[in-house]
Amino acid sequence: MKSSVKRRKRYRLKSGVTRFLIYAAFFLGLFIYGYIGISNAIKNINYRETYEYKLTNLGYSMDDTRKLIAILKPERLDEILKEEQYNEIYHNILQQKYFIDKNFEDYVTYKVSHSDVSYEDTIAIVNVHANNGWYNTSFESNIDDGYLVLVNKFYHLNKDYKRVDLEKANLAYAYADNQAASIVLENFEQMRDDVFNELNVKLMINSSYRSYENQEAIYNDYKNISLKYADQYAARPGYSEHQTGLSLDITSWEHPGQKAFTESAEYEWLKNNAYKYGFILRYPEGKENITGYNTESWHFRYVGNEVAKQIYNEGITFDEYYAYYIEQ
Repeated sequence: MKSSVKRRKRYRLKSGVTRFLIYAAFFLGLFIYGYIGISNAIKNINYRETYEYKLTNLGYSMDDTRKLIAILKPERLDEILKEEQYNEIYHNILQQKYFIDKNFEDYVTYKVSHSDVSYEDTIAIVNVHANNGWYNTSFESNIDDGYLVLVNKFYHLNKDYKRVDLEKANLAYAYADNQAASIVLENFEQMRDDVFNELNVKLMINSSYRSYENQEAIYNDYKNISLKYADQYAARPGYSEHQTGLSLDITSWEHPGQKAFTESAEYEWLKNNAYKYGFILRYPEGKENITGYNTESWHFRYVGNEVAKQIYNEGITFDEYYAYYIEQ
């Protein structure tokens, strides 16, 4: 009898403990569920105040949104939000291959005022500083860049600069008084031999290294006609790539005239093969608003085989290459 009573007491005790644990677990679950719900609600409220939420809510992709947040200051992001609508210009600019973060605002400004210019050209023009107008911005060329030194209508060499490895060009393939960096002449000779073997045509160097004083005389002759004419057809002294000793004006013995050379088989060959010898066509057709020069079928620049191949494959100018891969 006593053992039966004990068993009932133990049973009641176990049942009470079990019920307690069940209730405790139930209320703990409710508490945790409520806490998580409240926490998520708070997080959601806070998230709605972020630039990420507000920009994506306007229609910007997450990729565009993260780029904008990374490159723009809060006050500029606030201005974008005040527009209260998706701006396709921002998206198209951010998607360009040669986009540079620091230039975003300049891209937007230029594109808004030049709606007829493609996004690709907008990026290139701003990257090379051409949006500022020719010669209106000036930088000293970095001669430590070696074969990749940039000289154009924004980057200049000082009056006394002259390469130490200049050599006179052989009169067998160059007109009198031409000289260039030794590696340039070495690669030109190989290229000339290959052109002759394939086309039976003799390439010639018409012009190569020019000193500051030489370029000054040439520029002044053009300037006697007008400043606009001079800047269209010649470089200002210090701003001529010929002073680097890395540029060649090429023609052929068979087609010495500019027009005849431009229409020749050897020019077509050079356009498609010069990169194999480290040369690039410096001022190609369709890139005038980026290089600042009219097309020059004769002007080739040595940049080395690797860079020349990359420029050729990407279809860009040396100015664009320098801006994106070196300057930035």
